[in-house]
Amino acid sequence: MNDHSASATHDNRVCIIGCGRVGMASAYALIQSSFIRELVLVGRDRERTEGEVMDLEHAVAVPMKSPINVINGSYADAASSSVVVIAAGKATGGSDTSRLDLLDANAPIVREIVGKLKKEGFDGVIVMATNPVDLLVQVALEETGLPTGQIVGTGTLVDTARLRGMLAEAFDIEPRGVDAYIIGEHGDSEVAVWSGARIAGVPLLRHSDSGEARDLDRMLERVRRAAPEVVRRKGHTEYAIGLCVQRICEAVLRNEHAVIAVSTVLDGEYGRTDVCLGTPCVVGKNGIERIIELDLDEEERKALHRSAETLRRLNPRLSAGAA
Repeated sequence: MNDHSASATHDNRVCIIGCGRVGMASAYALIQSSFIRELVLVGRDRERTEGEVMDLEHAVAVPMKSPINVINGSYADAASSSVVVIAAGKATGGSDTSRLDLLDANAPIVREIVGKLKKEGFDGVIVMATNPVDLLVQVALEETGLPTGQIVGTGTLVDTARLRGMLAEAFDIEPRGVDAYIIGEHGDSEVAVWSGARIAGVPLLRHSDSGEARDLDRMLERVRRAAPEVVRRKGHTEYAIGLCVQRICEAVLRNEHAVIAVSTVLDGEYGRTDVCLGTPCVVGKNGIERIIELDLDEEERKALHRSAETLRRLNPRLSAGAA
């Protein structure tokens, strides 16, 4: 087991704060990658975190692509990381619990975490995985004063993956042949951009088969209900979001300029400047480099504004210490 601090920034170091289901699924995904050299875990229960570190070290010892040093760390270690993943907080406790219901519990936790990072001088990229992710990106921005692009919410990345998987199944092709996005709130008001979706390069709406498996309204509802249905059956979600965290970290550390559906504060895109939403963004070494504004039809634009209003109404609770 490793237990030490370091002051200099480590270009290949990722820190995960919060060692629950999502944090550890993210950690496991990261140690199987070839783009990090150090993984720092920071948890409230240091002994339990030591156990997680030991377990991951045993996994690293199995022949892998490259060695990874796993550390039971502190906020000083976190601050010297290139990327810090925040996965701490309360999770949805049942299929009837909305992610928005977690705001009052999780906003103070995020404020405490990012306050400690700020005190230690952190100036890297924060990946926010705690829900409600769109609102907590705003909390982190307010508390740290970091540039907007340096705080990246996991946003609608997992929802987009679910949609592409469902479309791939419906059209009997592999998911890489599907180009489609979910945007807006990571939650019940999220929007599928059907007008821009492509199946093997062909516009989705040109396909004439409208059988039950391709009923778009039902498919969107399945995407929205995917996480609650997993929670109903096993009590939590972890693997898909863990891989989403890994994907964002990879794009940052490899400076990929990758287009990923993540959550950020809009700067006039879609006619909004007052809210944080999921939308395709270019992600590189400094976080979000620019926002990609999709062309929406009239119904999609209205739905997106309804989604934005759902979040905007909760903004006063962000400044109330959350709340």
